[in-house]
Amino acid sequence: MKKNYSLINFMKTYYPDSNIPMYLFSNDKCNFCVPEQDELTYPPSQYLQELFASKERISHCTTEYGIIFCSLKLDSMPNKHLVFGPVTTVPYSDSDLQHLYKDYMIPNNRRSDFNAFLRQIPCLSMNSLLKKCIFLNYCLHEEIISLEQLTSTGHVLAEDDTLADASLLLEETYQKKENEQHNRTYILEEEILKLVRTGDCEGLKKFAYSESNFHIGVTGSTALRQLKNNIIITTTLCTRAAIDGGLDYDTAYQLSDYFIQSSERLTSADRLTDLLGKISYTFTEKVAQAKTPVSTDERMQKAIRYIQQNTNQHLTVGDVADYVGFSKSYFSAYFKKTLGFSVSAFILRCKLEEGRELLQYTDRSISTISEFLCFSSQSHFHTAFKKQFGMTPSEYRRELSH
Repeated sequence: MKKNYSLINFMKTYYPDSNIPMYLFSNDKCNFCVPEQDELTYPPSQYLQELFASKERISHCTTEYGIIFCSLKLDSMPNKHLVFGPVTTVPYSDSDLQHLYKDYMIPNNRRSDFNAFLRQIPCLSMNSLLKKCIFLNYCLHEEIISLEQLTSTGHVLAEDDTLADASLLLEETYQKKENEQHNRTYILEEEILKLVRTGDCEGLKKFAYSESNFHIGVTGSTALRQLKNNIIITTTLCTRAAIDGGLDYDTAYQLSDYFIQSSERLTSADRLTDLLGKISYTFTEKVAQAKTPVSTDERMQKAIRYIQQNTNQHLTVGDVADYVGFSKSYFSAYFKKTLGFSVSAFILRCKLEEGRELLQYTDRSISTISEFLCFSSQSHFHTAFKKQFGMTPSEYRRELSH
């Protein structure tokens, strides 16, 4: 930042575009703020302490009831910060207001003024607020920070929350927009669901959207309820898209149950936001792992799902042919012509994919897994697994523990 650069003028110029309250703190004292206000509406001290305690350039905190604050550490002098907030993803409910009155210590005769102050602030997601801080940081310090550095994108959940050790893409709830933008929202939603259906993990990582084009609406009476309802909505849409993409029903609905049940157990806005961000990528990854070709032939899809759902059976080509109502010879030829590989090869592949998941997500022994999947011997499972994945079951499990 140039020596003659006026930070206060910068704040005055930026605020009309964002309408997010901004505070300039030096050594825990507020020296300037926009919009003009008295100390009553300064961010509560307990959240300032949490923000200032961070060693990161940009930090954020979320109240137990889902209100967001953010801070940008400044180079111009020690212990100097720009603070933003409060921000909420949905309009304030009566419950939110009661929490805020308590946190801000608002007397009864000032609550009307405080409510008017809150109404000036747009509804934003945490992602949107962090993006604004990233932009301001570059303007002030010419330093590039990615959103992934500030969020849990690319990191797994805590051990009791996780389903996969894979990079997961954060998809936040989005700010409320005007009705004329809804058509664009549908197009964006379809683009995301198409990536889920096709198992295109890389495409989903690269997918770019603007919150100004995306609308999810007000689905809950509070910020926490909004997040939980958005998890339910997103999970439902992704479940259907994943099944359309070839993911078997059992896996899809088990995953759906996991996300929805997890959301109801959580009471932290941060952890709910983290969970929401993992949904579409997890479903996309599962579709990619299944590597199931999509056929418009309903009988082929019926056969595929039957195989996926019976990996723990002594499944033969004849069994599958009988299930879909074909002779064994005709079905074998038709399956390979339609999908490009044999029925027996697909049965083996499904068993091995199931074996890989059991190795990753359970502590069952390799011999137990081999027997469960009906391999003729543990040696057969060992050989087939290594041929498919380039390492033995033991090597795969050791690699996961590193």
